[in-house]
Amino acid sequence: MSNNRVLISSPSLDVKENVSGISSLVSDIISTSRFQFIHFRLGSKDSEKKNILWFGRQIMVYYKAVYCSLFKQFTIFHLNLGLEKLSIVRDYFIFLIFKKIFRKKMLLHIHGGYYLMNTPSEPFFSYLLKSLFENADAIIVLSSLEKSILTNRYGPRNFHVLPNAVRITKAEPASKPSGKDKRKLIFMGRINKSKGVFVISEAFKYLTDYFGKFSFEIYGAGPETEEFEKCLSHYEGLDFSFRGIVGGDDKWNALRKADVFLLPSLHGEGLPVALLEAMSVGCVVIVTDDASITTVVKNNENGIVIPKNDPLELAFRIIAILDGEINSNLLGFNAQNYISKNLSINNYIHSLEGVYSTLN
Repeated sequence: MSNNRVLISSPSLDVKENVSGISSLVSDIISTSRFQFIHFRLGSKDSEKKNILWFGRQIMVYYKAVYCSLFKQFTIFHLNLGLEKLSIVRDYFIFLIFKKIFRKKMLLHIHGGYYLMNTPSEPFFSYLLKSLFENADAIIVLSSLEKSILTNRYGPRNFHVLPNAVRITKAEPASKPSGKDKRKLIFMGRINKSKGVFVISEAFKYLTDYFGKFSFEIYGAGPETEEFEKCLSHYEGLDFSFRGIVGGDDKWNALRKADVFLLPSLHGEGLPVALLEAMSVGCVVIVTDDASITTVVKNNENGIVIPKNDPLELAFRIIAILDGEINSNLLGFNAQNYISKNLSINNYIHSLEGVYSTLN
């Protein structure tokens, strides 16, 4: 029985607690795969503050790792890891518990993070990452680009390229009439600087003459929520609203009603699930060239790619959409078509199960 059971990590699977794309993907994996899963919660709620209670919960994770190893039957630990400092330190010691003490097979699944595209300059983090990559039994990356970067940095390993995917049955054809009074712009994700939220707020200063032509909805939570709201509030006449964390049917309904999905990230992305979900319902996506994003989004074909930290260019592209200079329907159709042909959850699960089978 244990040969068919996988311990898999992610933040909470409760859609009311976070907007993690990893959680969304893990939920689909658990509900679709023929393998049996034990969920190992790893990661904070989006709105959680880093105080003494937060620190205590981080410590308890190590006790939980020992408990699972002693009393739960599984062979593989599927560790979803973002290459950020806190995550690397926390997950390194979890990795050691499962790998070195309890001899579990370790599948390392990389999901973006600052140190994906940037080589660590600190010897401490260089050592931790080198150790993780050397000791993992298999490593999943989101594109051939990521595989090339990590191979150059850590040497040839047992890499598997497996882009994120979405459940196509939820991605019904989008109805986005171009003649409606207002276009709806949307941001969906963790509200922090690296996601480009302040690039968005800065871009709006060039759009004051267009405030009557669009509305802006923000879904998510994070450390910069209050500051982001303060920046947007400075614009008289801007129609915007914060909708909080959303999931399930509410998330899909929000995406279907949106026209333009904004994600002008500065760094730290992998291949965001929310981006793929937006494309799957025909949104026009505006993104930057970060990590694996442009392996999926092709400029002026199935989305729009702008330079990083360029609010003026973001504003120009939004204006072009509002003025009808960009064929939004064609971009949305191409985006939807790309996802349905290339990134369905069923094909993803088949490939993932193939990786699991090599570790049993």
